[in-house]
Amino acid sequence: DSSTMEGHGHVWTVRLYPGGHSGSTDDDQVAIFLHCVSATDMVKVKAGFRIRIPSSGKNYPSGKKLVFGRGEKRGWKDFAKRSEVLNDQSRFLGDGNLTVEVDIQVAQDKLPTWKPSIDVAPAWMKLLDS
Repeated sequence: DSSTMEGHGHVWTVRLYPGGHSGSTDDDQVAIFLHCVSATDMVKVKAGFRIRIPSSGKNYPSGKKLVFGRGEKRGWKDFAKRSEVLNDQSRFLGDGNLTVEVDIQVAQDKLPTWKPSIDVAPAWMKLLDS
């Protein structure tokens, strides 16, 4: 796991599986997931995200907004072939390190329109009459 990051009112982490994930198609896969640590059974988070490898210029968008609940992670079981990531020609590694950037967009419900709690017209009429 990466260290935790705070963004859009939530706590996030990136999980990288260099040896593949249990759902990967074969042993030569690298899996990568975004995990919303602050999501719970009561507080689900709807978000879209993009993972970018700056050294290679490759972008991997989630494609749509996804719901994160408690313990749920979203990403790719077959992100890239490990042999490709380790290959110098593929430019995944910069100075021997894999740098991962994550852009997150959290969807929020429409906020209610604010209305004053008192009826202003009668108060103004009283003022005008005095």
